[in-house]
Amino acid sequence: MRDTDYATELATADINGCRIERLHVKSLKQDEIRFSWWKDGNMTNRPLDLPERELLALFRLAIEKNVFTEEFRRDLHAMLYDVRGG
Repeated sequence: MRDTDYATELATADINGCRIERLHVKSLKQDEIRFSWWKDGNMTNRPLDLPERELLALFRLAIEKNVFTEEFRRDLHAMLYDVRGG
C-alpha cells in the first residue's frame, strides 16, 4: 500500500489501471473514496470514464477487496432496494 504526505492507501480495487481506492487523508484526518485512472504506474489528470458494465465489475471488485465499509454497503443496498420500489 502506498503512503504519501497526502494520504495512506487503505484498500484498492484495480482493473487495467481503473481504480477505486479507500484512502486516509492525513490533513483531514478522515477516510475517503477515490475513483482514479492510472497509466504506467502514474495517476492521470483525467477523470475515470467507464461503460456501466466495466464500472460494475470494478465496483464488485472494490466490494470484494473491502474498499467500502460494511455500513456503506448496507446503506447502498437499502438505497437500491428503496429505489426499485421494494
